Formats: sequence, C-alpha cells, structure tokens
Amino acid sequence: MTAVLELEASPRQGPRRPRPAPWWLFAGVLSVAAAAYLVNLRGALDFDLDEVMYTIAGQNVAGADSVSWGDRPTSVHPPVHFLLVGAWTLITGTAHGSVVDALFGARYLGALCSVLVVAVVGLLARRYTRNGWLVAAAMLLAVGNGFLVRFGRTALIEPTAILAGLVVVLLALRLRRSPGPVYVGVVGLVSGLALLIKEPLIFTVLVPVLAAALERDGAYLRRTATAVLLAMAVWGTFPLWAAWGGAGAWWWSEHDTSLQRITGLLQVSGLNRPGVSSTGVFGDTFTTYVSGYLTFGLGAAGLLVLAYRGGLFHRRRLRVRAASLLAFGVLSYGFLAYCVVLGQANEQLTAYSAVPAVLLSVLAWGDRMPKAIVAGVAAILLVGGVAWAVNVALARDDATTRMGDLLTDSFACAPVNATGNALRWAPVLPRNHVESFRDGGAAVEAGLRLFLLSPKDSRMRYGNSSPELDTFVRTYGTLVQQYPSRRYERIELWSVPGAQLAGRECGNARPPVAPNASALRFLALLGAAVAVIGAGAYGWHAVARRRAWVREWAKR
Repeated sequence: MTAVLELEASPRQGPRRPRPAPWWLFAGVLSVAAAAYLVNLRGALDFDLDEVMYTIAGQNVAGADSVSWGDRPTSVHPPVHFLLVGAWTLITGTAHGSVVDALFGARYLGALCSVLVVAVVGLLARRYTRNGWLVAAAMLLAVGNGFLVRFGRTALIEPTAILAGLVVVLLALRLRRSPGPVYVGVVGLVSGLALLIKEPLIFTVLVPVLAAALERDGAYLRRTATAVLLAMAVWGTFPLWAAWGGAGAWWWSEHDTSLQRITGLLQVSGLNRPGVSSTGVFGDTFTTYVSGYLTFGLGAAGLLVLAYRGGLFHRRRLRVRAASLLAFGVLSYGFLAYCVVLGQANEQLTAYSAVPAVLLSVLAWGDRMPKAIVAGVAAILLVGGVAWAVNVALARDDATTRMGDLLTDSFACAPVNATGNALRWAPVLPRNHVESFRDGGAAVEAGLRLFLLSPKDSRMRYGNSSPELDTFVRTYGTLVQQYPSRRYERIELWSVPGAQLAGRECGNARPPVAPNASALRFLALLGAAVAVIGAGAYGWHAVARRRAWVREWAKR
C-alpha cells in the first residue's frame, strides 16, 4: 500500500517517518497570508457592481432590517453573507456612512475570511498527512493561488463561502467516528449554513457522501445522507422567509434564472457567453490567475495518481482520508469541468475549486513528495509571489474613484452616461446624475454630453456598454480624461457635442429598501430551525445512550 492509503495504519518499520514541522512555521505562513490579503486592499483592485450591491445590502441589514439592495428581497443569493456584512458595518462604524467607505471596510471582512481559509487548509492537510512540512506547503500554495488572492481581497461572497465549504469538509473528517446524532446534527447544521451563504456549495456538502461511497461504508453513507437532508431542511428557511414576506413568486423567478444559468440555458457571464471571445476572456485574466491555472494542472495530475494508488480504478474500497480527499477532488473538478463545458465558466465559480486543487497538488503523492513535484510546487509558489507583487503590492487600480473625484470637482451637476452599470458609478458620483443609455444618439437627444467608456466593458457587453455605443462616442466625441485600470483596462471620460445640456438632479437617490425582507424574521426562522435540530439531536443521542445502557444491563 502507498503512503496515501496508510494514513490510518500503525507506524511501520523501514523509512523514517517525516519529522513534524515546528510550530513557528505555521505561524509564519499565517503571517504571510495576513500580509498577502491585507496589503493595499483599497488601491490594488477597482471595485465592481456586485461589491456595491452586496455592500448596500449589508448597510440595509444594519440600518433598515432589510436584506435587499433594491425594492425587492435579495433572492438570487441567500441572506447569511449579507447578515455578516451588516454586522461588520456596525462593528466598523460604516453602517450609515458612504457606500464606498463601507465597501472598502467590507473588504477587510473578506480578507479575514481568506486568512481563515489558509488556516483551515492547514487543519485539513493535517488530517490527510503526517508530514508537517507538506501541511505548510499546502498553506503557502493557497496563499499564492491567483483565484484565492483575487476574490479573497474583495467584498464579494466568495471568501465567506469558500471558508464555509472547507469547514464542512473538515468537520465531516473530524467527527467521522462521533456518535450518529452528533455527526448528523453538527455536520448537517453547518452544511445548511453553508448553503445559506452560497448555493453552489452543494457540491462541497456532498463530499462526505461520495467519500462514504468510496469507502463502501453503508452505515456512514446513511449518516452522511441524513446530514445532507438536514442541510436542505436548514436551507429551506430561505424560500420560507421569502414566502412569509410575500415574495415567493419573486424568489422563484430569481431561482429559475439561476437554474437556467447553471444548466447553461442562459449565458450572461464567463467563457460561454454569446458574442464574447472565450480566448479573449482567458487572455484578459491570465496574468492574474496564472498560479491558479498551474495549480489546477498539477492538482489534476494528483487526482489521477490518487485515484490509481487508492485502488479506484481496480474497484477497491478506499481508506477514510484518501476517500475524503479523492471525493473533494472529484466533485470540485467535476463541477469546474461542467461549468467550462456547459455552465457559466466565470471566475467566481472557478474559485470554489481552487482549494481542492491546492490539496491535491501537495498531498496526492503520499507523505514524501517526489522531487519533480517539489520543483513544480516551488515554481508555482514563485510565479504566485511575482504575480502578487505585480497585481497587489505594486498595483494602483483606483480609476473609478479617481474619475469620480474629477467629475465631482470639475463637472458638478452634469449628467453622465455610465459604463457597465449606473449603480456601480452612483456611489462615487454624489454630485452627478448617472444614466445608463445603450444608444448614444438617444443619450445625446436626451441632453447628455458626458460619457464614460471602458474598452473591456464595451468588448464584454457589460450592462449598457457595447461596441456600438463605444464606436458612436469615439466617432463624435472628444476625449476629456482617462485613467489606466488593471480591472477595466481604462476608464475614459468623453464629451459629445449636442443639444442644450439637460437638467438633472445633482446626485443619485439611494436604491429603495424592500419592506418585506426583514433580517430579524429570517434570523427567527433560522433560530427555530437550529433549536429543532438541537432538540432532535439531543433526543436521538439520549435514546441511543439509554438503549446502550439497557443492553449492557441485560448482559449482567
């Protein structure tokens, strides 16, 4: 048997066991992670529309008891992340301040979750290997992963969701030998909370089920399946909350759209989007994600090696830890492959497979990594370090706020046509009304003279942007100012001559707050679900202990 399959066996004679790494090494890796995710949080990456919407939702939770960024409840994503953002804005004092300040404050929450992701990677790796140096290597590879660095420094859902998914896998391993009520209650509840953060985590929630199948352990399979059913019951508080607020039809409409996107029937982002070059999308982001792509390649090789050594190709049952790691890899790579071939294939969904690729890249080879793999991991770490220096430490990517300052100071009260989406620009334009015309001629007829352009937005057809609008503005307009942007290539301000400047309000009204999206109502439902689960698990455990006592008494 290989080292991968002997993780639970007693120490054998022969080669010396790897020496454990010193404690200070893990502390040092976590310090590196903190620096990697916290340095230059405000200036290294321009913000996007989703960050604005999620921040508004968090502020509405804190200030208006409403999980919404508009006049309807937030139904495309579950509420838990927005509740966390709302609590964070209260802690940081940005709940009632500007959206921009709250957004950059929420990025620290994402960075904190990302540092915790690295810590949980270490805890997971310790479950898969005895070699402490491999544990540290896995943690370092996670720190430098391009996808984790990119999304781990934002106010998006991904840092929170990735952390929640890893905690599910870790608890499933940690509680593997626990009594049934304890395992089902804890793993089921945490899995349900993970689904209430991001629903695609269902592929992570199913990892223990596939692991049990690979182990061919019927009792454990029933236990994991019960935990998944319990998780779905916890997730059920989401549609129940929407229905309670009278927004059940709206919830279903949003999820019908999400189902069409996940099945590939509706393509609105990613590589498979109609009218957008997939090679162009890949090329635009390659330097940002290069270490992540390399890790995916090495992790895929590790997945095949682990499957072969574990006996999967020979139809042998796998041991506990090998089964868990293989199940994590199979479901993650399977989900990623599905997204690339049929689904959205966007950057956010790709990030969910980054940690399994890291673990497979380091741990699939056994307790002693082959020299060629050591060289490969070292090369990826070097590439990741260089990419971090270029994309984070030395980067200035704040074109949106710089352009907002210019328009506020020099063109106050002049309406402006946004690039991408009006809501993304509204927070940085407190004295300019933002429009979102798709047709340049119609905008000029309506009295607009100022246009914001981004070559990337136009090429990708984000929001109201398009090559046609871009061509119109460049043909008839005059460039006023431009700022370089790593995220948007360039942010440009153009002036197009036309009729008399239209009168608009000086600024933008904050999006309305949904009155039927109570955060307290959702917390009440979730609390009730937790209470029922706790009572059921306690009762199950008490009955099981009593039966065991009766059997012992009968033997006397």
